[in-house]
Amino acid sequence: MKRKGASSGLAVALLVVGLIVGAGLTYALTSSGSTTPSTTTSTVTTTVGAGATVTSTTTLLSTTTVTTGGSSGSGGLSGTVTIGDLTDLSGQLSAIGTQQKVAINLAITDINNYLAATGQTKVQFAAAHEDTGLNPATALTDLQTLSSDGVQVVVGPLTSSEASNVLQYADQNHIVLISPSSTAISLAIPNDYLFRLVPNDAAQSFAIAKALASENVKDIVVINQQSAYGTGLANATINRFKALGGNVQDEVQYSSTATDFTPALTQAQTDYQAAVAKYGASSVAVLAIGFQEVGQMLIQAKSSFPGLLSATWYGSDGESQNTDFTNSTSAVAPIATQVKLISTIGLSAAATAKTNAFDSEFTAADGQAPDSYAINAYDATWIAALSVLAAGQNSGPAIQKALPTVANNYFGASGWTQLQSSGDEAPVGYSIYEVVTQGGSTQWVLAGTYSAATDAVTWNTGYP
Repeated sequence: MKRKGASSGLAVALLVVGLIVGAGLTYALTSSGSTTPSTTTSTVTTTVGAGATVTSTTTLLSTTTVTTGGSSGSGGLSGTVTIGDLTDLSGQLSAIGTQQKVAINLAITDINNYLAATGQTKVQFAAAHEDTGLNPATALTDLQTLSSDGVQVVVGPLTSSEASNVLQYADQNHIVLISPSSTAISLAIPNDYLFRLVPNDAAQSFAIAKALASENVKDIVVINQQSAYGTGLANATINRFKALGGNVQDEVQYSSTATDFTPALTQAQTDYQAAVAKYGASSVAVLAIGFQEVGQMLIQAKSSFPGLLSATWYGSDGESQNTDFTNSTSAVAPIATQVKLISTIGLSAAATAKTNAFDSEFTAADGQAPDSYAINAYDATWIAALSVLAAGQNSGPAIQKALPTVANNYFGASGWTQLQSSGDEAPVGYSIYEVVTQGGSTQWVLAGTYSAATDAVTWNTGYP
């Protein structure tokens, strides 16, 4: 995660504003005409791992390209500009979603303090929170509600399944989305209305595969959620692990709405036994790609499929740092410790004054430290507001045009937010966390790191 330290919201605001430098505030928005191309195919190549590349071909969703005229700066703005929030407050990622809500509210306070301190009193910002429950259909309804209220820029949604379901509406209605956590490769689409402050999973698949290979794992049983995120990351990781010489015993999928994992665990146990017979227990691992529901899966495994818990389990950013796996009142915590649940998440930047300041501010407000997605959500809110100010108007097309320049010149709590042409953050590497029990408490501990530049994993002493 990204950490920091200062004393007040205003201090954070003044620290965070790595604003828009040079020509950023005079970003040209004037052009003529608008075009709506028919459905087209986009091919995106992401460079990861010592020059290796992953290519993703995606069908564009009726993207409308709109050019506008408008003034630069904030002079034309007045009143209250609302930034939307699509998050999960009641579903399988509520532990992450509630932190996103807190982070956005803190950002709104800090942004308004910054505007007041710099004499920009004609405009202020507010947040409108919508609980998607992690349901793609609800996410679309919530976005339509925000749109009907005039919202032009939204932080979220959390997951790729939700983002996939709302993207066509966002493109057609020119609503900018800034997700702090969606990573599906299929959504790496240039010139659309979705921006993501995380790298897409082309890079994460390399990190997971390399972590497995570095521990001499020769065969894996993959259990993944059947969704844009789960299926996409599983397939990319399978391909990369095979390229590294590994074997994949089976890919077992479960519905994104499943609450009973008996069918998946039954198949996974059969697959695991076959893999152990061939390679030996020390060379076989389970890779589980999902969200909080993996905790319920572990509980069911302990009850009815205990043999699966003799394996080391690997996970992804859908599980990493999620407090549901370490909560002292949770039945899953001791099981997660037993299987280690070694999980990747976007590389934690070195702590800066901004990181430490937000960490202190968030902890004071929420009683716990922010996870990396909360930090991303905080920065996403700042980028949304700064893009509105740079555009000089609360207009989706204008915000979409201004945002890449804003993001590429912004240094916040999460560090630099440089974007690729796909609108996703450029990959640097991944932190690898493991669930352990230390001092009588279960916690996520940084076990190692993965470098995208060298395609190498470095484990900390004593791990995994």
